[in-house]
Amino acid sequence: MVKKKLASALVAALAIGMVVSVAPTANANVKAAGIAKAGDGCVAAGRVAAGRGVNGTSLTCTKVTTGTLAGSLRWWYPDLKPLKTIDWTIPGNPGGYSLTADVVSKALKTEGLMNEAHTMAYKAGAGGTVGLSAFQEIKGKPNAALITGIAMVGGIATTKSKLNLMDSFPVARILREYNAVVVPTGSKYKTINDLLNDISAKGKDIAIVGGNAGGVDHQIMGLLLKEKNIPAAKLNYVVLSGGTSVAAQLLAGGVAAGISGSTEFKPFVESGKLRVLGVSSKKRLKGFRGATFIEQGVNLFYGNWRGIMVPPDLTADEKLNWLKVMDALHGTPTWKSTLVSNDWDDEFEAGDAYTAFLKKEIPIVNAVIKDIGL
Repeated sequence: MVKKKLASALVAALAIGMVVSVAPTANANVKAAGIAKAGDGCVAAGRVAAGRGVNGTSLTCTKVTTGTLAGSLRWWYPDLKPLKTIDWTIPGNPGGYSLTADVVSKALKTEGLMNEAHTMAYKAGAGGTVGLSAFQEIKGKPNAALITGIAMVGGIATTKSKLNLMDSFPVARILREYNAVVVPTGSKYKTINDLLNDISAKGKDIAIVGGNAGGVDHQIMGLLLKEKNIPAAKLNYVVLSGGTSVAAQLLAGGVAAGISGSTEFKPFVESGKLRVLGVSSKKRLKGFRGATFIEQGVNLFYGNWRGIMVPPDLTADEKLNWLKVMDALHGTPTWKSTLVSNDWDDEFEAGDAYTAFLKKEIPIVNAVIKDIGL
């Protein structure tokens, strides 16, 4: 009898230990209705998190049927309709814009939030305004989308275009990426200050290759010169469209350095073909070798956000579904791992929040363009 009691007590103790050690892990992602976001765990199917969805809509505790969350209870949109496909307008050549669109599309497919393969139409030129113009001619097409970002805002200002990004419907700002200044590994430059000092001494004899005129690459180079009190007129900025073209030109020779998104340079840096002089992030990127500008005494922190726009004449239901799809994607493991693998900061804002961001951001970028003489 004593042995049986001891055995029972031991089993009970083990059971309690298992509950204590396992339960918190299993429920780690469960969020109460008052703080829920799309993709968070929940425990009572059918319960509603009022106002916690995009644009003040509600989330419902739902058993997800697709993607990596399939079979689990999540705060979700039961009325969400997966996109059929996305026909992207890419306002440049292959590079940062197309990389982002491709990654978003593949993540949507993985999570069952898009059914068919996406397409890309490249419309490069005039600081992204060629692509914006082409996109704004598209009418009533629910699968059409434009990938945009700070480079396009700067391009509109620099080219004095009459186009208005806000004439399209803002879906979501999805990330912020940081830029890197790089050189071929055989270059004499070892730090960002080496390059800037040479520009100060030799001016336009030092050619820097980057993306579109007025884009984030151009803005960062102008701001770097300003931080070192170097006249903007000394900058010899050679315009290409896309980080792939920038890397190719650097390896071909004829230019001193190049600037583009860190993601676009990553394979060339890892293979030893290019060396990083500096990165525009506040702290070092985990997956990208290179010191920040700030670490080297140049007080500049500046990142490139990217976002999604759709045609303004879609129905209210079509627009809202786009918002719900992107909000749902943001809460999935696939998207979270995508941010980490690309060294992207999560700055997700959808719908009204993204619209408010653009209304504030566009004048700021315009002021930067004016301030650095572009």
